[in-house]
Amino acid sequence: MVERLVIKVKNWLDPIAQERLEDMGFFREGPRNGAWTCYCDPSEAQQMAQWLKKRNVSFDISPADGIGELKKYSRLSDMLVDKSGGGPTHCALCGAKDVFCRQWVQGDDADNIDYPSPVRFFMCGKCVRTLMQSHPRLYAPADDVL
Repeated sequence: MVERLVIKVKNWLDPIAQERLEDMGFFREGPRNGAWTCYCDPSEAQQMAQWLKKRNVSFDISPADGIGELKKYSRLSDMLVDKSGGGPTHCALCGAKDVFCRQWVQGDDADNIDYPSPVRFFMCGKCVRTLMQSHPRLYAPADDVL
């Protein structure tokens, strides 16, 4: 498994800096005013740290817990209508047939898709827009299937 780190921003940022953080993969963790958080690989952490230092943003980098675990956030895989994972024309999440679907890999609690036996299933565009994009857990396209 790949080592994962978590970066947590410690101070309050202006709205433009917050948008830039979101573009970099940060998200608000916890209650309404939770910390800006990002899970990443060590090489990514180094680049992000340089960006944050340039802007005088205080932050902490620590090893990410939850690698290989699926406890912290809810899972779309628990909501599957088709437990077999669906197919290229069958959405496993809503059960729609004869629609284009793409296979997705469910990330663990540290936003990592490289863990033993990751969950994979097919989702149609509607489910991706309505359910996956607003979901706190990472879902990455299964590029090895394309």
